[in-house]
This record gives sequence, C-alpha cells and structure tokens, in this order.
Amino acid sequence: MAHIQITRFSSTLQTHMNIGVILPDQLPQAPLDTIWLLHGLGENGTCWPTRTTIENLALNYQVAIIMPNVDRSFYMDEINGLPYWTYFTKELMPEMQHLLPLNSHRENNFIIGNSMGGFGALKLGFSHPELFSYVAALSPVINLTDVIPIMPDIKRVFGDEIPEDYLQSLAQTAKIDDLKAIKWYRTIGESDFLKPANDQFTHFMTKHQLDDHYHVSPGNHDWFFWEKEIQNVLAWLPLKQNV
Repeated sequence: MAHIQITRFSSTLQTHMNIGVILPDQLPQAPLDTIWLLHGLGENGTCWPTRTTIENLALNYQVAIIMPNVDRSFYMDEINGLPYWTYFTKELMPEMQHLLPLNSHRENNFIIGNSMGGFGALKLGFSHPELFSYVAALSPVINLTDVIPIMPDIKRVFGDEIPEDYLQSLAQTAKIDDLKAIKWYRTIGESDFLKPANDQFTHFMTKHQLDDHYHVSPGNHDWFFWEKEIQNVLAWLPLKQNV
C-alpha cells in the first residue's frame, strides 16, 4: 500500500492542512471504495496508521482510506474558532475526490471514527445521508457534557452553552427514509466512561427504526479496544477481501 501525506492550503481555514491517505500500490481501472477515517480528541490524522494495523486492513480489502485532521473541533464550525465542518464537507471531500481515484457514489463511501471522530461520523451520517451508505462509530461521544472534564477549550468550539442531545436533534432534521437507508454500527467497551450515553442512544436509534448494530464488549476507551474493533468494522463493510 502507498501511504501518502498530503499538505494543501485550505481556502476555508486559510492555513495549510495535512491529510493522510492510504492507497493500493497498483490502482485498479475503476475508482476505489473509500473509507473516511476520523480521529478523536487530542489526536490527528496520523493516529490510525501509527496506533493500529489499518494499513494491513486496507491492503486486505484494497480500499482507499482518507484521514483528515480537524484538531479539537468535534467536526464543528467552531463558535470561537475555525470552520472545520465547512472545511471537511465543502472543501476536503470534493477536493480529495477530484485529486485521487476515489469513487464518489454513496454506495462506495463509508465513514468511520473513534471517540470525537465517532461523534463526527454520526454527525456526518445524520447531516449528509446522501454521501455515505455505512456509518461506524467506535466509542463515540454522544453526550457532549461527558467530555467537559477533559476538554478545557470546549467553549471555543461550542460557546457558552453546550448543546444537549445534539446528535438526536440533528437526526430529526433529516428525512427518516434517508437515515433508514444507512447501515449504522456502534461499539463500546464495557468499562468505557461513554457507555451510559451510548446505551441510552440505542433507544433513540431503535425508536426511529434505524438499522443500528450496537456491540458492547470488554474494553476501555483506548487504542487496545479500537485496534480490535476496527478489524470488526472493516469485516462488516461490504468490501471484498483481496485473495
């Protein structure tokens, strides 16, 4: 696999941004199925290849993986900072699909994230169901108040009032049939401090009859858990293994 680091100037953010990319060494004739792989709080786009075997998994499934960097923004347009959400949805995705041999069809695009990135994956699925067919959130932040103790800069992102039930409210602005067309996957460790909010979120997903696969297994909020679970997620996606 080719592991590429792209540095490009963002007109939205008015600064240079890094994007990690994993591609097959020999590109096929057809555009590649694409995984948009989102990082968590305190990490960046380099964390997945350094902390997990994601490159070997990409080789096994012959899939493109795009790993953006959005700092500590929670994939939001920050109230007192930078418009990272606009950057990701309006600039980064179309630019990468123009620059690289990526399939732009909804059926061939999958969004995955851990922790803050899990929040981002769910947000993208609820906001843009026309872009993704599968959404996977590993140990996702559901209740934003859960991260207040570990995020002293939270007001930069959300302002003085931390929104309650942000993801639930967002989901209710979308057409329910569009959300039902997505396959959803969430996983959480039994000892994870975010488990209570994820358990509760299951009731919301079930109430709206979404195709939500929720898995609880031994583990904590750490890379030991995510390394194991990213393998399960890729096996769940509609990808063919390279034989």
